Amino acid sequence: MTKYIDLSGYWTEDKNLSIQKAKEMTGLDKRTLSSAKKGQLDRGHFETLFKLRDLASELAGKPLTLEEIFSKE
Repeated sequence: MTKYIDLSGYWTEDKNLSIQKAKEMTGLDKRTLSSAKKGQLDRGHFETLFKLRDLASELAGKPLTLEEIFSKE
């Protein structure tokens, strides 16, 4: 069973955050960020997971756990 990183619930249109701005904030690749934004990121490095968790936490306005950024499928 594949698990996906899914930031779509946090990276909403009202946040007005572009992929380029997220790249500047995190240092992550545009393809990684785009896949996570769509809920389709299925692999990455541990460091990437923590950076995406931190980005989602910033977007959510509260600390999130790694489990909260995985899709619920």
